[in-house]
Amino acid sequence: MRYLEPRTDVPAKDDWSTRLVLEENRFSTEHKIVSVIAVVTFVVCFFVPMTAGNIAAIVVLGFMLFMNVLSPLIGLAGRRAKRRGLLNEPWRRVPATVADNDDEPWDLLLLDGMALKGSLHDLPDMVLDRQEVFVCGPDADGRVMVRAAGFTAMRPAEVVDPEEYQAKERVERPLGRPADDPAVQEVVAATWIVTMVRVVTLFGVVVTGVLVALSVSPLAPTGLVAAALVALPLLDLRMVLRNVRRQRDAQLAAERSEQWTPVPIRLFPERPGHHLAGVAELPDGPALVRFPNLVLEVVANVADTKVMWIAGTHENVLAVGVPYVNSLTYAVVLPHGVTQEGDPMSWWRRLRPQQRLGLP
Repeated sequence: MRYLEPRTDVPAKDDWSTRLVLEENRFSTEHKIVSVIAVVTFVVCFFVPMTAGNIAAIVVLGFMLFMNVLSPLIGLAGRRAKRRGLLNEPWRRVPATVADNDDEPWDLLLLDGMALKGSLHDLPDMVLDRQEVFVCGPDADGRVMVRAAGFTAMRPAEVVDPEEYQAKERVERPLGRPADDPAVQEVVAATWIVTMVRVVTLFGVVVTGVLVALSVSPLAPTGLVAAALVALPLLDLRMVLRNVRRQRDAQLAAERSEQWTPVPIRLFPERPGHHLAGVAELPDGPALVRFPNLVLEVVANVADTKVMWIAGTHENVLAVGVPYVNSLTYAVVLPHGVTQEGDPMSWWRRLRPQQRLGLP
């Protein structure tokens, strides 16, 4: 099995797959503009008559700004590590295993002469299987950043005394049915995500309608501006609902599939106004495939290894994942051949382009 691995010959902050995570939660230009408009409108609300529409605008805009304050907390550990200089050195590949400490609330990795403690989520299973880990640090305070093969995520940990812990025994992980893969089972079981998308969409429609109704008479410009900001994501409603449906198709395909199928793939270079796409050598022949739903772990593994792991198929939808990595997305097989050097977006999507990932 080949998995994504960070580069060990450049500083970690310059490794492309580490940079993916550091930049994942950066605000887009559109988001920054919307945030500025929201702040200005929220301030103006207190200098105009307190009509029903204006009061509703204060509540809605206050909630939006509160969420904007919380969003930078995502990915905070990686940004703090970069500021402290932990990522100025290259990732080091270190022999490692996992400690047998199931009765404790944290994860523990055993390296040569030291142990690392932290909340490492899905990384320990991969460390136990491959008997290695990628580490930056420790610094003067004993803090390190940890990565495992196959994952873009990096986790903070701290150095502790290893003497009182015993190593877990490594268990062979055969490449069986995708539905038997614990990582795939975890993704398929997360049906709450689909429910949440539907609830948020319905909530946006209702809030927009209420704001408009309250702001028309008596006229409340602040309420209409708030309604426009809430309605803006609804412009992508058709695409969101289609992604939800196809993601569910991909999960059902993975549940019913009998095997993982690795196929070679050549991704097209990222270009403004183009989808992430490539030519895959499918069992039926070469085909142009598009990745509408960019799940970082999957896309990064494809870009690094030049292999796409198909967990199942449903019509022209391919369930795409990575064995024993809990990320699953889909690729769409396009009907217009493999001759073009890219996959242009529609004119509407080109007006609101996505930020480039910076894949190699």
